[in-house]
Amino acid sequence: MSAADQLWRVNNEYRKRLGKVERYVDLLEQLMVSRAIGSGDSLMAVLEVLHYAHGELNALEDEHRGWRYRYFYDSSDSKRMVQDDADINRALAHFSQMRPIHEQRLYEVYTALVNTPRPDPDITAFPSGDLWELLHFAFDDLAAFIVSPDNTVNA
Repeated sequence: MSAADQLWRVNNEYRKRLGKVERYVDLLEQLMVSRAIGSGDSLMAVLEVLHYAHGELNALEDEHRGWRYRYFYDSSDSKRMVQDDADINRALAHFSQMRPIHEQRLYEVYTALVNTPRPDPDITAFPSGDLWELLHFAFDDLAAFIVSPDNTVNA
C-alpha cells in the first residue's frame, strides 16, 4: 500500500470507527433516559459513565479533526488530502504520535464501561441488537484499529 493510500485509509477508518462508538454512546444514553423507570443507583452509574465517555470521545474527535486540518488537508479551504510525499509522511508520523495517546484514553473509557454494572437488557434492546453489546463491539473494533492500523481490515 502506498503512503498516500495508507494516509487516506487511517483517516477514514479512524473517523468511521470513532464515529460509530460515539453514535452508540449517544443512542445508549438516549435509550437509558427514555426507557428507564425511576432514577436508581445503577441507572445513574451508567449515565455517569456514558456522559464521561461522550466527553472523552468528543475530545478525541476534536484532536483528530485538528490533526486533519493541520496535516491531512492541503488547506482547510480545499479539504483535499496532501499530495506531496513529505507532507504525507509528516501526516502519517503525527497520526502515529497521536495513536498511543488516544489508545490510552480509549482504554480508560472502555475500562469505565466494563466496570459499570450492565444495564437491564430490556432497556438496552434495540432493533439491530443489544446496544450495550454493540457499543462494546464498536469499542473493540476501534481499539483493534488504534493498536494496529496496518493490520485491520476495513469494517
